[in-house]
Amino acid sequence: MSNLVQRLEITAHPQLEKSLGYRGDSRWVAWRWEPDIEQLISSDGKTAGTGNNMAWLVFLQHDLVQPAVQDYNFAETDRYWLLLDTETRNLYVGEGKAVESLLEQPESLALLACLDGGNADRPNPENWQQTLSELTATTAFRHLTNAIPFGIAAALIGALGVGTGLWVVPAVQQKLAEKTTFISPISSASNCGIGGSDDFSAYVGSSSGDKEVHLIGVYEATAEHGNGNVSKSIEIKVERRNKPIILALSAYEPINWNITVAPGTAIEKIIVNGYHNQTVSGVSGIPIEEHSYEKTGNYIGDFIYKWGATAESPNTPSLVTKLEQINSTSLTSFQGCYRGTNFSIK
Repeated sequence: MSNLVQRLEITAHPQLEKSLGYRGDSRWVAWRWEPDIEQLISSDGKTAGTGNNMAWLVFLQHDLVQPAVQDYNFAETDRYWLLLDTETRNLYVGEGKAVESLLEQPESLALLACLDGGNADRPNPENWQQTLSELTATTAFRHLTNAIPFGIAAALIGALGVGTGLWVVPAVQQKLAEKTTFISPISSASNCGIGGSDDFSAYVGSSSGDKEVHLIGVYEATAEHGNGNVSKSIEIKVERRNKPIILALSAYEPINWNITVAPGTAIEKIIVNGYHNQTVSGVSGIPIEEHSYEKTGNYIGDFIYKWGATAESPNTPSLVTKLEQINSTSLTSFQGCYRGTNFSIK
């Protein structure tokens, strides 16, 4: 048993991750409740996305599950995360920061699986030390200190019985001092705005590059859109100062995107995608690229307003794929709803 996470005395149904809305293929995936936006969030160390809130509540309240998780308050806070090993179907619980750090380094989770006596893939006693030695000798294991804070790294190394050579402490402390905390761009007040629909959807990815790509998508701004002839405004407030931003805006109906930029925020360019004509107001001196079928004869990709794969659309939306290709960086965040009037990027 690791000091970082605790194994629960229950195992997961083969369809649990799909029921909770996860469509990735990583061996390890974790879920947490995000109280600021009242949304289930999944993360596999590479991407994060929204999950199925109702399925989460049903799962937590099941007669076999509730006694095992009642001490962790999964339905109200984000302190603890639920972690699943999709190969063994073992379930674990751990502090959010610990689980997040482990997900970023698969080798640490391989060690957890190796050490866990309940795992089907645990080595036999005679070759356990050899397996452990092979794992700790990998380059990736030596780089665990790049992502795991000092206290967590010390706990992991201590649990393995590996000597903490003097090189460990300064390396970890230096990385910890240099690390910039990633703050979610989705604010606690995020919604579709007054007059918007109640199907707000969000996704938060990584911010590891030298710029960020944020996408906001709707179908329309009002039910009275004039059959594509009258533009209605959507207010966008951008306050994020982490890195230069590429702002992508997408809608099917004609929209005037009125943008307010906070001091200190750097928007590198604005990309608008639409079927009908899209306009931008409120800013000057920022390059604007319009791709609307009505005005330019082409558009970048689908007009998504909800995140998450479905049976009809199991793959990453074409708009997201094209944006990542055009800008040579992964999507940092998405937020949207069918009808929206107000959004913010914090």
